[in-house]
Amino acid sequence: MVTQTKTVPTLSTVEQLLDEVEEWSNRLQKVRHKLGRLRRGGEAYLELLPDLEVALDVLKNKAQHAHEALEKFEESLVDTE
Repeated sequence: MVTQTKTVPTLSTVEQLLDEVEEWSNRLQKVRHKLGRLRRGGEAYLELLPDLEVALDVLKNKAQHAHEALEKFEESLVDTE
């Protein structure tokens, strides 16, 4: 039988994950800014939509991962009290 050890993220790890969320949020903002300068529905606008989708998807995943890490970190604080 294999025993699994529970890995608890450190506060430093949580902060690093939040930095990644911020980085992707900035990328999303840049794509939105580019879209804002283009004619809505135009060819260049439509060609930029996949970049928007990627940024949103990565941001969603990074935010979810950071949220889960923060919850595990908070749970570890309760366990040690």
